[in-house]
Amino acid sequence: MQRKPRSVVDGAFRVLRALPQAGREHQVARLADLTGLPRPTVHRLLSQLRDSGAVTWVDGHWTLSASLLDLAQQVEPLSGLRAAASRVIQSLREETGAAVSLVVPSEDFFVALEMVPGSETLPIDARSGARMPGSTAAAMVLAPGLLPTARRRPFGAAIDDQDVLAGLTCYAVPVGLPDGRRASLQIATTPLRPAERFAAPVHRAAVALEGKLSAL
Repeated sequence: MQRKPRSVVDGAFRVLRALPQAGREHQVARLADLTGLPRPTVHRLLSQLRDSGAVTWVDGHWTLSASLLDLAQQVEPLSGLRAAASRVIQSLREETGAAVSLVVPSEDFFVALEMVPGSETLPIDARSGARMPGSTAAAMVLAPGLLPTARRRPFGAAIDDQDVLAGLTCYAVPVGLPDGRRASLQIATTPLRPAERFAAPVHRAAVALEGKLSAL
């Protein structure tokens, strides 16, 4: 499968997702490393994002705008969840090479609150903010009444072996939030490396994330 050219929207989401991790020193260079985008592209996207009100230039560095943070809080079910999940998600991605996402319910749909692309080309839009169909493994973990027996796994986990989309396998586990609600941690891979192969690292990451959340 040939890799599709990245769109401007994809690049902008990559920059927005990476900005909280980039720090203040050598910020553009760090963003280029985190996103895989050339530095001139990062400069251009930051300028466009500033014009749209998504980022601001404050005290010599770029930061997410207050309006964007307010919008994010409307989806984030628990304050600090995104920040706590970011490091866990990145570590799981580095360990497995899979696309990793933290999925939460939002009104009548499910959304990837955080997502980092994997090392493989997948037939999905792997970015934060992407909506998840109710038939995905992550969504079914959050709505277990919809989960067919064939896709159930121990400890509340769910598997998607190309059930939703050809060329895509997923494994998802529940993440308990301190207020009793749940999120879902999911990895996505190609069938050449079935996602269920990485069940143990995903469960360990979920436990680690719950530990971080207990301190919030």
